[in-house]
Amino acid sequence: MLVQPSQPHGRLTDLSTDGVAARERFDYWRDVVLRRTRPEVPEAGAPFRARLRRIVLAEVELIEHASDSVISGRSAGRTRFDGGDDIALELIRSGTSNLTHNGQHKLRAGDLTLVDYERPFQTILSRHRACGVVLSRRQVREVLGDDLSALAGHRFPSRGLPSVLRAHMTATLDEAPHMTPHERVIATNAVAEMALAILQAGRFGAADADQFGEGLYRAARSVIDRSCADPELTPERIALTIGCSRATLYRLFARRDEAVAAVVWQARLERAYRMLRSAEGIAVPVGDVAMLSGFTDLPTFSRMFKRRYGMTPSDAREAARKLGG
Repeated sequence: MLVQPSQPHGRLTDLSTDGVAARERFDYWRDVVLRRTRPEVPEAGAPFRARLRRIVLAEVELIEHASDSVISGRSAGRTRFDGGDDIALELIRSGTSNLTHNGQHKLRAGDLTLVDYERPFQTILSRHRACGVVLSRRQVREVLGDDLSALAGHRFPSRGLPSVLRAHMTATLDEAPHMTPHERVIATNAVAEMALAILQAGRFGAADADQFGEGLYRAARSVIDRSCADPELTPERIALTIGCSRATLYRLFARRDEAVAAVVWQARLERAYRMLRSAEGIAVPVGDVAMLSGFTDLPTFSRMFKRRYGMTPSDAREAARKLGG
């Protein structure tokens, strides 16, 4: 882990322009909230609106920013002046961005890009929602070595571990108000480890499972949770998605006394249980529930469900009906 949960980190900060006088909002946002990038408003008009959410660890930050159209960036002089040299993997959740950073990049929702704060850049954002994980330069150098010159502006693939990172990063930020500081530390560490594993795999072809085991394990669990309804989800596909070998995947789970296949079946059973007891799924035939949960035959589903929950799928549904009535 990058930060132990016992350390005083994981505090959640939410800031917005709400409550600030309309004529003072942009100055507040530029001078107090986003001092590192010194944003500008493209055109004068309606009162500026913005909000920011931040989870801070020792060498990692998880940040989400949403605002009206804005121009932001860092000049060469500013990078020398303030010494900020962090590296961020930034995701456009909605809106568009024209990024000038080691070339020209037109970004839209879903694009994940690396921003090197040691190098100058400019981004012209429409009304947007964006988030990112900010890593210290020391961490990235430990993984990639000293030559980081080619990273700026790199756009990551849409599939594989970057896709898992997108999902985990956005889910962590969305659910952060409902987490304890301890839980936020764990979730943010996992985001950071996934990001570093992606960088390492991009340069060396594979991520070190011993170095980033926690991040890769949580990525694998995320893949299982999202894709367990697919009857063709196999350990091989999970390993391919997160960028490791099948043997490495088995080792990650074995360290926690778990078997990959067993976790997949458990996720399918839990999905079926939720569906049987939900208002939306209570009228769905049991056979369809089995199929929608990744099972290919009803007898196997019924047998495994009863072994797991001590009742048949029909009994579970009837119990939910009685509670609802």
